[in-house]
Amino acid sequence: MGYAVVNGARLAWQQMGEGPDLILLHGVAASRAFWFPAAMALKARFRITLFDLRGHGYSERTASGYASQDIGRDLLGLMDALGIASADIVGHSYGGGAALEAAVLAPSRVGRLALLDTRVQQLQPQMRLQDLGELSPFEIAVLDRAGGPAPLEGETQIGFRFLEAAARQKVAGQEFSGSDDFVPFGEGGGASKTANAWIRLLDETRAREEFCLPGATEVQIGALRVPTLLMYGERSRCWPSARALSRLMPHARLVEIPRAGHFFPLSEPKLTLGYLGAFLESPLELPA
Repeated sequence: MGYAVVNGARLAWQQMGEGPDLILLHGVAASRAFWFPAAMALKARFRITLFDLRGHGYSERTASGYASQDIGRDLLGLMDALGIASADIVGHSYGGGAALEAAVLAPSRVGRLALLDTRVQQLQPQMRLQDLGELSPFEIAVLDRAGGPAPLEGETQIGFRFLEAAARQKVAGQEFSGSDDFVPFGEGGGASKTANAWIRLLDETRAREEFCLPGATEVQIGALRVPTLLMYGERSRCWPSARALSRLMPHARLVEIPRAGHFFPLSEPKLTLGYLGAFLESPLELPA
């Protein structure tokens, strides 16, 4: 692991493998470890760069700089620091939003772009409890411990509120064992530390507000001519973003992962890597 100071933040990064450059970005309340299983499978074909987004993992928690555009600039700045002229970029969730912003800011530096279950604030500015449909066992447990759905019924950023509520419950010693494929913050002693770091990020910085700032406009997204793969879980809550991106980027390929939710890179690794590998190794043809 190494460190680089980028846009005023000390970012933790690591590289593995040899070949064309591939950068994998994680989402909020996670770290570069989210991508370790995929990186181990891909490192025989690519030089992979992973990094902790600012305020996450071993990267510095700064007072501000958490909007998707800011993280996109961090990505480009880290590429400068590591001498990476261009790379294929894969982002999950909020990391996908940052990858999209980097492509808008510097399209010549992005060879291929893969967005995995990414919610784009500009295209899907709200996510309410009533929009979620069937709740997962984890979400039901969070709601029950929070006193039921009533306190959250007017919330327009329910995904972030679920994470915050879960983190505070985790720090209070409440575990989330169940049938979900993925539970935020994990289990055991390290989970409480990770959850507490998320709470501090929300309470001590501008991240809470900046996570929800709109980024690239529809015109900017529609002007992109970067080969793009859109992957979304069948049970994803981000389909409004997927449909809008597909409309704005008709050259992009849209793939649905059957019976999967938001965290399909972990719950369906073989299927995810199959689609990713085929996309990343396809001939690089720029859309007309």
